[in-house]
Amino acid sequence: MTPAEHINTERLWSNLMELAEIGAIEGGGVNRQALTPEEFAARDLCITWAEAYGLSVAADEAGNLFFCLEGSEPELPAVMTGSHLDTQPTGGKFDGAYGVVAGLEAARAIINSNISHKRNIEIVAWMNEEGSRFAPGMMGSEAYVGVKPLADIKAVKDKLGVSVEEELLKLQDHLPTIKRVSLGREVYCFIEAHIEQGPILESEDIPIGAVTGIQGVRRMRVKIMGDEAHAGTTPYHLRKDAIEEASRIIEKLYNVFSKIKDIRFTVGMLNIEPNVPSVVSSEVEFSIDLRHPDTAILIECEGRVRKLVDQTVSQCSSEVRCIAEADTINFNEKVIDVIETESKKLDLPCRRIFSGAGHDARQMSYFCPSGMIFVPSCNGVSHNVSEFTNQRDIFSGAQVLCATLLEFANSENQL
Repeated sequence: MTPAEHINTERLWSNLMELAEIGAIEGGGVNRQALTPEEFAARDLCITWAEAYGLSVAADEAGNLFFCLEGSEPELPAVMTGSHLDTQPTGGKFDGAYGVVAGLEAARAIINSNISHKRNIEIVAWMNEEGSRFAPGMMGSEAYVGVKPLADIKAVKDKLGVSVEEELLKLQDHLPTIKRVSLGREVYCFIEAHIEQGPILESEDIPIGAVTGIQGVRRMRVKIMGDEAHAGTTPYHLRKDAIEEASRIIEKLYNVFSKIKDIRFTVGMLNIEPNVPSVVSSEVEFSIDLRHPDTAILIECEGRVRKLVDQTVSQCSSEVRCIAEADTINFNEKVIDVIETESKKLDLPCRRIFSGAGHDARQMSYFCPSGMIFVPSCNGVSHNVSEFTNQRDIFSGAQVLCATLLEFANSENQL
């Protein structure tokens, strides 16, 4: 039997379902946000699984968690896989968790096959990929590759004023005996398994996607500042109503961007002050998530946001800032080729696919040759309690991941 044939579909599925019980919410979803007690418990469960199979466990100062299957030549740069354990507040069972659990199952399969490999194989659970509690996301992978200073990441606070640094200290206290490793250790290549979060693979009845790249994104905040006033006595011409002006801006933005091909524009969050029924609002801050596969168009669209806001405000003042930006990236062609080759060997149909969603693999692509393996999402749904991928596809993706990791773990070629 090949290592991929040692993937245990029942164990893999059972592990995913057990992990989904941590932070489970009504409707079958999961609320397990970054650096919460629920996410700490998810880490504990994965550590238990890893140690049961003899994997070593370590963490770095950014809160990234690593499980290592040692190779015969551990001094070589490691092959790395993994994803994240945190979810959206109304997230599903599979986003992120699948990549971590599939990596652990691939390590088990390699152990059970008694096939040797030269390079260490590491499975990582990155800290705060989602960015729902601490914005923006991808914090752990950004710290690892050095694209953002750790001090800046630690300073970020959630809505209650709790900082990342405070929660990282709690995490250290929670796992006091865990081995500590440095950020930025050399990696031979990074492969992330993930659900597609879109409809393409399911609609074409294809179980495996070899991801070619990730579209660019701009995450912005727009603040409209007016004055509080009495709702019953203040005439319209004397009001500086932040909600009224923010509403007009949002409507215009949707009208503009709905006409641009391939753009993805979303306002997903509004914070209103003082947020009471009988007072004209003094401040509204809303988020913008702007994505496009062409970086030049994305940059142009960011400029259009700023110009439209400036032209639309009348009685109020405004502030527009970009809190995170990432240009479109392409994954390593040799990594993509190996994913396709291993899929073919397993007799699993595979197509090349571009990712509309962001992933930690984007950050890793700045640091080492990287790629992703997608499996279908039922009805293309994700970031939703009804997110689902069937067990057959979960199994197929783990098989391809296992075979791909082993191929690279024995490779001596430069990527």
